[in-house]
Parts: sequence; C-alpha cells; structure tokens
Amino acid sequence: MRTDYHVHGHEKFNMIKKRWTISLALISLIALLNFEIVQGQMRTTSVQQLNLGTTNQWGFPQFAPDGRSVYFTTASYDGIWNYSISSGEIRQITSDPRSGYGFAVSRDGQRLAYRRTTINQATKERLQEIVVVTLLDGKSEVIRSSGSLSIPLFIDGSIITSDDMQSQIKSSSTTGQEVVVGGIEDTKIVLFRERKKQLFDPFGNGRYIWPMLSPQEDRIVAYELSRGTFVCDLSGIVLSQLGRRNAPVWTRDGKWIVYMDDRDDGHQITSSDIYAISREGKQISRLTSTEDTIEMFPNCSPTENKIVFATLRGEIFILSYEEAAR
Repeated sequence: MRTDYHVHGHEKFNMIKKRWTISLALISLIALLNFEIVQGQMRTTSVQQLNLGTTNQWGFPQFAPDGRSVYFTTASYDGIWNYSISSGEIRQITSDPRSGYGFAVSRDGQRLAYRRTTINQATKERLQEIVVVTLLDGKSEVIRSSGSLSIPLFIDGSIITSDDMQSQIKSSSTTGQEVVVGGIEDTKIVLFRERKKQLFDPFGNGRYIWPMLSPQEDRIVAYELSRGTFVCDLSGIVLSQLGRRNAPVWTRDGKWIVYMDDRDDGHQITSSDIYAISREGKQISRLTSTEDTIEMFPNCSPTENKIVFATLRGEIFILSYEEAAR
C-alpha cells in the first residue's frame, strides 16, 4: 500500500479542516511582532500578510526555487497559484481539482508538475494524470496517465513518480547524483539517489511522515509517529531526536528546523505557533506568539531569511527573521 504525504503533511491538515470549524477574531499584526524569544538565536523581525483576496481559503504555501515568489493552493488542494513577492501579482497556474497536493517545481524554476485526478461519473473509475506546465508560456501537457499514480518529482531534470521502475528513470544529467526525497511509501521514506529508489527506514521499524532533505543534501529531517522529529544522515544514522516538532522544515543554511507547535483539546485545534529548533536540539526560538491566530505548515525560503506559513483561517503570511551572533 502506498500513502502519499507531502513534505509538510497536508492530508493531516485537510482532515482537520473538514472535521472542525474554528471561529477566529481578526488577526492583530501588532501581536505578531511584539514577543520575545523564549530561548536561542533566531528572532522575528517582521511579518507581512499576502494580499490574496477573500475568494478562497488559501493554504500550503511554498517558496519558488529562486525565493522570489510563493506557490500556494486552497485548503482542499484545488488549483495552484503563484504570488510575486516584488510586484504582488497573482497568477493562477491551474484550476484542476486536487492539483495542489504534492506538486513539484523544477530546480531552474521553469516547469511545474502536478497530479490531476478525475472520476468517470458513468463508470466511477478514477483516472490520474501527471501534468507538466511550462511556466514561461503556461503551456501544459500530460506525460503519464493511470488509475493510480504517486505525486511527481524532478530528478536530475527529469520528471518521474515513485511508481517508476529504475529502467524508466532517465536523466538529463551526466552524473545522476541528485538526491531527492520522494514522500512516503508503505510508511517508509522514499529516497532517490544516483537514480536509484530506496525505501529509507533509519529506525528499522519506523512509520514516517514529513520527510525533507537538507539544503546541503547531507541530512534528512522527518517525523516518526512513535518517536517524533529526528535528524539522520543519508546512511540512516540518527544524529538527533527532537521530540514533538510537527511539520518540520529546514532553514536555508541547514542549521535550524522550523516547525509548528499545534495543540488541541481532543476535538479541535486550539492553538499553533511557529518555532525553530537547532538541528542538534540545543536551542529553541519562538517565532510567533498569537492567541487568536493558528499558524501552520511553515516553509523556508531557499535564498533569504524568510518563512511563509498559512493560518487555519486561510491567510498566508511571510515572516522575516534574523540569526543573532553566537
């Protein structure tokens, strides 16, 4: 059995959204900016809400590879949009249902790949297609279709899914050395390196979600369901165990792990703030502190000290931070 988890654990959030409705007061930006670091060497310097309109409940933002824009979808993953940080321009990439779950952008930022799912209303049969969009001109093409496909990945310039056999993985690179984390399959981490697929299980008996490769491609952070968040190297040696740190993601320098500290009362989420912890677990910084806003699923810029996150109400914010001298 294959289970797809986006790097930030989107299905968990989607189920929460469907089951519970939380009435929130209007957010106070003053509250976002007036707090102290609990401990550690990171400090928030500003928080900016993206002006995306009120048509949809937005969610699951991620920075483009060049850090100049943000991709996002709706709370139900229907459609993909792009927001230019410099101009504020919003561009819709696709309106296809469920296309926002697990889409991928090439390293050069020129192509976007997503999985489209349609149901034949007469036969009730499901069709899944991998669609590739050339972002410069908006042209798209279907490169693969089947009854069941995993989310697409870019590996050495080629687009594959974890369903592909090794013989189908063709690289435009002469070295084929790119390392890619490809989600979760049978509760294990899917890891591609040297164009070979591996089910990666550092604990030997783990059940994993939220895996992410470090920017230096030498470590993986992930969440094991009975042990919490951990960091390991590519040989599977666990370097640190960090406890309950939900939806962990790397900062651009690979020194910190940003996560959400979400809490619930057994029925609904009651709070969630954004924190950072050093990869060794020795320092912790609280980056947001709000009573009336539930901040979830952060994603870090690959080029600047910025973090984008969504709220449970469907807003998207960019947080800027600085690292204090040690």
